[in-house]
Amino acid sequence: MTSSASRRGTGSTALLTDMYEYTMLSSMVEDGSVHHEAVFEAFARRLPEGRRFGLFAGIGRLLPLLEDFRPREDELEYLQEVGAITPATAEYLRTWSFSGTITALPEGSLYWPHTPLLTVHGTLGECLLLETIVLSVLNFDSAIASAAARMVITAGERPLIEMGSRRVHEESAVAAARAAWIAGFSATSNLEAGRRFGVPVAGTAAHAATLARPTEREAFAAQVATYGAGTTLLVDTYDIEQGIRTAVEVAGEELGAVRIDSGDLMSVSRAAREQLDALGATRTRITVTSDLDEYALVHLAGAPIDGYGVGTRVATGSDHPTAGMVYKLVAVGDGPGTSLRSVQKLSADKGSTGGEKTVSRFPDGREVFTLDGSIPDGARPLHVDLVRDGIAADVASAEEARRVAASALDSLPARAREISEGQAYRVSERWETGTGSEDVRARTPSDATRTLVVVDVQNDFCEGGALGLTGGNVVAESIAAHLAEHAGEYRRIVFSRDWHLAEGDNGGHFALAPEQPDFQDTWPVHCVQGTHGAEYHPAILGALERLVGAGTEVVHVVKGEGRPDYSLTQGRAAGVDGGSPAVDDELSSLVTGDLDVAGLAFDYCVAASARDLAALPGVGSVRVLGDLTAAVHPEVDEETAAALTRDGIAVTRTSSGDGSAPGRPPAPAEAAPAEPAPAPRKDA
Repeated sequence: MTSSASRRGTGSTALLTDMYEYTMLSSMVEDGSVHHEAVFEAFARRLPEGRRFGLFAGIGRLLPLLEDFRPREDELEYLQEVGAITPATAEYLRTWSFSGTITALPEGSLYWPHTPLLTVHGTLGECLLLETIVLSVLNFDSAIASAAARMVITAGERPLIEMGSRRVHEESAVAAARAAWIAGFSATSNLEAGRRFGVPVAGTAAHAATLARPTEREAFAAQVATYGAGTTLLVDTYDIEQGIRTAVEVAGEELGAVRIDSGDLMSVSRAAREQLDALGATRTRITVTSDLDEYALVHLAGAPIDGYGVGTRVATGSDHPTAGMVYKLVAVGDGPGTSLRSVQKLSADKGSTGGEKTVSRFPDGREVFTLDGSIPDGARPLHVDLVRDGIAADVASAEEARRVAASALDSLPARAREISEGQAYRVSERWETGTGSEDVRARTPSDATRTLVVVDVQNDFCEGGALGLTGGNVVAESIAAHLAEHAGEYRRIVFSRDWHLAEGDNGGHFALAPEQPDFQDTWPVHCVQGTHGAEYHPAILGALERLVGAGTEVVHVVKGEGRPDYSLTQGRAAGVDGGSPAVDDELSSLVTGDLDVAGLAFDYCVAASARDLAALPGVGSVRVLGDLTAAVHPEVDEETAAALTRDGIAVTRTSSGDGSAPGRPPAPAEAAPAEPAPAPRKDA
């Protein structure tokens, strides 16, 4: 990579990475795939818990580091010494230079789960090595900017000073100051951030300046003599009331500000305002510090405070010191000059969406991705060039990024600006392109007519659980994959869970010692409220996050609270949209239209739920997706399927099934015990 401007780095950054980047590179050098065309994408699968938006930062720091990402000879020797590269790879790296293209959202932009934040297009050998340095910068800077943005929203017109340098690594302190300023902070106490990035700097004195003098008066007099009456005096080293009195006596009624760093800031600031006004210092401002964050700022919104100093909670990203971004291969060629094929991860909770994407937004904030480079009518493309054919673009300044951020935050509706924990606000959509010139949007939940019901895919019903079924993990992962591919075909997804009480036998449902379960009417203790076993399988949790992030309506149902409920219609609606408070709606009003049913176990809760759902008013056809189930007693699968068919419920397979005969559930799954168990009840 060469720069269109002067190089900004001071040396090689090629070792600011993980070893596996180089070991992977070596294997690709050896088999020749290093020259295959590839596309990598940085994105966040989810926002930090409770966050409604993310603010993208770090590009201004990243690009100079990428310009210097080229190993020196001594670094090549070191890489060979530790076994990271082969001699052939060392030779490859001697002439290594990034000649591809990098695009990204403008720094200061809002982002959501799965927004393509940065795209790298080049050869495998060029793109692969950049993962760690890209993520180390973007994860930290975006976490800081996102936390700072929430504080800016809460502070309103009151200025914020970033002052967390002493809480993090010295270079992290510089990065944090820059990111906070982009998000809307007014200044920083970090001088290097001021020198390097033009961030306004501020600072006067700490408690040491007062303690170092014989009296507080002498300390204040020295500061006023040096910086004038407009300075800010720290008044809480000894006694706040006396400190304010002394400050006004020394500086006069033109005292610029007092800073308070301790106590109940609400009551202390009110007392300080009253005292300053009584002393005639009506224009003296009050600035407060002391472990502030967005929640503290909400509490202090009604206090007579003129400005805040925020340290630890912004420099460390509040409760979320990383933005959780990943850097994944999304398209690759199988040889030099071959066309690219889409690739993606299907791992539970760690999936990705394949293909090189063009990301655009409509004026109302809706975000769309296309896979053919097209821009839907009315939308505008978001990415800008950072590097084009190996030539680096000029880096947008922190001041420019600050303007982008201010405009972005102003565009957020009130719901997205709330500080209380919530879900990501915006909805991202994937668009496909038809054979003609018209863009055809993939079906969204608003277009869909069916409801998917996922029954009891919980840890205790999967392998390793208290009542684990053989095939339970496969069912969980298959349902997650089905949702990843077909969620747009459903207008609503209903998830149920057994939610048994910790005390007692739940109406005879549990076989309590010394009684042994018969695995027909009595069962081992399982799915007790608040336990790991009662939680959704990890693959389902990952699917839930993607559904909620995409705006799909999700309903949660719990059942079996003190009684042996098999059908989810015996339970209660416990939440909507991935975790809101319990709802009052009758379940019958939430489950309507045509239904697909999947989950665990086929011969008990799935069958019972399908029958009872079919009897609800407003429900149309019901079908059980047999390849997305597993049974307690698979030896009677045919009998269970036949009974459901007689009741008017189809047992079918998904389009991605394994090809076995229609109407058959998946491969047999054993009950938790090794010995055969009695046949299941015909009504469950």
